[in-house]
Amino acid sequence: MSNLIEQSITKTIEATVHDLGFEIVKISLSGVETKTLEILIDRLDNQKVSIEDCQLVSRNISALLDIEDIIPDKYYLHLSSAGAERPLTKIEDYNKFTGREVKVKLKERINNCGHFKGKIVKTENNSVEIEAKEGNIWIPFNQIKNAHLVMTDEMFRELLNKK
Repeated sequence: MSNLIEQSITKTIEATVHDLGFEIVKISLSGVETKTLEILIDRLDNQKVSIEDCQLVSRNISALLDIEDIIPDKYYLHLSSAGAERPLTKIEDYNKFTGREVKVKLKERINNCGHFKGKIVKTENNSVEIEAKEGNIWIPFNQIKNAHLVMTDEMFRELLNKK
């Protein structure tokens, strides 16, 4: 049920979020008595998401969600940046972050393994090639349960040097 609500929320707010210069990375609705709607966003210009960005998007989508009344009960809206270890939810995310370190958890085991960590090599035919310690592995996108970028030591050092 909440998956249908999440899809409906995405359809309702996606164009507005995009027009504001952002993309929706992930939407999740959780809780039973007190619901929380968590929305992760990223900037289309690849800059860091600021608190002001979150406030802008939150104000704009709150009005849409109130008008459409998709979530019938009271809920809390939590909007934030997808962050440095952002989830990868679409096949396009793997193209965008080719060369980056990623952790992938599978729906079913491949080569007797339920998860892989490695660099994204490329995507092809709705599959993702990962350069893992076990060797290069092709993972069908529909077999990925969840995945996210990994903050590497090099990335951390780069962030420290920017200050």
